[in-house]
Amino acid sequence: MAGKLPQKTISDSSDLFSNQWLQVFLILSAGALTVWFHEALRWPLNLPGRHGLELMAILMFVRLSAPQTYAASLAAMGGVSASLIINDAAGVAAIILLAQGLFIDSAYRLLKHHSLTLALMIIVTALAHMLKPLIKLSLQSNLGIVSDSLDQGLLYPLVTHFCFGLVGGLAGLLAWRSMQKLKTDN
Repeated sequence: MAGKLPQKTISDSSDLFSNQWLQVFLILSAGALTVWFHEALRWPLNLPGRHGLELMAILMFVRLSAPQTYAASLAAMGGVSASLIINDAAGVAAIILLAQGLFIDSAYRLLKHHSLTLALMIIVTALAHMLKPLIKLSLQSNLGIVSDSLDQGLLYPLVTHFCFGLVGGLAGLLAWRSMQKLKTDN
């Protein structure tokens, strides 16, 4: 007891999130959360692409808020890890999720200096979610892996995936903007 105060380990929440390893862990956890949502929200709506709401919202939020160059791809890797544990179609889901994460990150890198980046990223998330029926069609045509979502043809799943991806991307953007507003208010 020399009369010295103990050193502060965490001065505020911004110090907490400045830790690189914690950021990566949170990004991977966000991806795992997308897979959990997919499994937990199995409502029989018969609308292909409905899980794009939560998936694209989380991927968009992660992409916009994380400083890592490939944040959406890291989140997708977290989702792949979770799908290996809780999903029965982990191989197909892994391919699709990785393609979506890479697509979002690549488009963001191309668009990040454009004046309409945020508006264009909403369309990017919609297009990224449209990759799912396209990849499933490719796997069905080339490997014989049948997908129920393609029973009505390709056009209907493409449209529904685009719409759900668009709304999910918008939700992710609005969540990110809310976080930015909270930061500036504090």
